[in-house]
This record gives sequence, structure tokens and C-alpha cells, in this order.
Amino acid sequence: MTMKITVISDSHRNFHRLKSVVERNMDSELFIHLGDGMLEVIDVAKLYPEKPFVFVKGNSDFIKYREERVVNAGGHRIFCTHGHNYNVHWETDPIIRKAYSMRCNIVLFGHTHIYRTECVNGMYIMNPGSLDRPRGKNRPSYGIITINPEGSVSMNIVAFKP
Repeated sequence: MTMKITVISDSHRNFHRLKSVVERNMDSELFIHLGDGMLEVIDVAKLYPEKPFVFVKGNSDFIKYREERVVNAGGHRIFCTHGHNYNVHWETDPIIRKAYSMRCNIVLFGHTHIYRTECVNGMYIMNPGSLDRPRGKNRPSYGIITINPEGSVSMNIVAFKP
């Protein structure tokens, strides 16, 4: 069976927008929030106790919580972090090295508010952009990861439309 994962970052207290993304993606098996929005993700997760939510702390979250997690999903190991500790504004090599060291083949991060997806030397990389405060000429966005039964991965960025 195909697995769908919804990836969100940088919702910056926009509870209604985050709730809308969850409601539009109720067919997801997992929701991952990459920080700078812990308060609203905790509140939204309480509304949908049947859905698994994974989240990490961002640099604008002032709750004591972990900044990194490894998630096993669809036969893949996924390294989740906000990205501010890895200089992601300028390079991705450090965060990729960390993901490899954790035996992961997917790395998810936010922080830059600029979306991207790519695969580098077998490492799938996604930054879903910002759900509330995109930078550049980008629209608010989030990501969808699809893992098919054979284990292949596809990553897509979805522009949020109110």
C-alpha cells in the first residue's frame, strides 16, 4: 500500500492554516512538522488523536523539546530537524552528513522559508517552505512525500490556497 506523509514547517502560530492543511490531507498516514509552530501543531494534533503527528522544535519555538528526530516510515529512515543548527541558508552538506550518520535516506528541514526537493547521492532532501511566511516570490507551501509499496519515494511541494 502506498504511504502518504504530509510535511509542514514554519507555520508561525497560524493555527487555522495548519488545521486546514491537516483537514485537506486526512488520507496521510503521518504528519511531520519541522518547527517554528509547535504550539499550533500540538493543538491541531489534539483535534485528530487518530492521526500520528511528529514534530521538532524550531528556533522560534520557546518550549523545551527535542530539535531532531528519526522516524521510520514506509521502509525508510527519515531525519527531521528545523535546520537552524546546520547552516541550511547557505549549504546542505552538514545536514546531509548528519542524516547519513543516522543511517537515514530522507532528510527534512525548514527554517529558510524557501521550498526545495532534490535527491543527492541517494539522499532525498525536502524543505516544504513556510506555511505562513514564505520568502522570495513563493506562496505559502507544504510538502507531500509518497512512498510506494516497492519503497520508491516521490516528493512534491503543494502551494497552500486559502
